Parts: sequence; C-alpha cells; structure tokens
Amino acid sequence: MAFCVRIKEPVNAEVNIQEFIQVCAFTTTPTDKETYVLVALGDRNQVDDIDFVFSEGTSIEFNEVGVHIFNDVILNTCANIMGTFKKPGEYIFNVALLEQDTNELLDVEVAVVKVFKS
Repeated sequence: MAFCVRIKEPVNAEVNIQEFIQVCAFTTTPTDKETYVLVALGDRNQVDDIDFVFSEGTSIEFNEVGVHIFNDVILNTCANIMGTFKKPGEYIFNVALLEQDTNELLDVEVAVVKVFKS
C-alpha cells in the first residue's frame, strides 16, 4: 500500500498577492486508515507573515510553533487554499501525511516558496 502527499505551490510569489495552493493526499489502494496532514513552517517566526484561507473562506491558523493540522483528511482529494505572503523571503513548508491513530509517517514533502517585493 502506498500513500503520498503533494503540495502544489508557486515557486515564486509577490508580496501581498494572493496565490493558489493545493495540498493533496493520495493512496494507490483502498484503505480504512484515517489520516491527517501536518504542515510545519520551516521558520516558525514567519507565522505572522502568511495569511492562508481555504478557497471557501475558512481561515487556516498556524500555532505559535508554525504548525497547522488538517484533521480527517479524505484520501484522493485536494484542499484548495488561497495564500498571501506579507514579507519577502524564503518560506519552507514541511508537509506530512500521517496515520490518525498511530501517528505513523506515511509520506512527506518539502516545498519552498521564494517571495519577492516588486
């Protein structure tokens, strides 16, 4: 059984311009495993420099250490997110797919967004 998590993000982004981001979780075979996705900022000091919302408008909050957990992830779907970066710099996102009950790491992906000021 294979699981994977993927993030589709802009490689380069402009400060204060909203960007489209997707976080997807997949499996190659049917499973009853319940999963969640953990997103951790590479630099927790950037938590106030990003503004992320689901495409329908629900805010995505990162905690004080730069982590957000997407609970009850439905496999073979994607979360559509609108993201705004408030300061220039390099933003690193560590995205992990984990099994709900055991916290077993099923897959991980690292994404980097370079944000510039025009």
